[in-house]
Amino acid sequence: MVRVSQQSNDPATAWRVRDLLAGHPLLGGAAARIVIAAEVDRVILEGWTTDERVRALAVRLAQRAAGRRALTVRLVCGRPAAAAQHSPVPALTQR
Repeated sequence: MVRVSQQSNDPATAWRVRDLLAGHPLLGGAAARIVIAAEVDRVILEGWTTDERVRALAVRLAQRAAGRRALTVRLVCGRPAAAAQHSPVPALTQR
């Protein structure tokens, strides 16, 4: 899932990046949760991806859509604990 941040100063750029990322089958589905914020001089990607290949894909597509703007990437690999609890795979518990 790809979203545009409400605090984005340049919404046109943020939506352009979002449209390109969300159009890809891996990034538009459950393999990533990315929030995009755009300022006059940079584009910021925040969130998580399931693995390093999906992260690299998101960065490559965002660089293409961002143009001359700098790209700040704050994407972690692996689902956070809150997202993992909705996974069909049961979580391990400590005893």
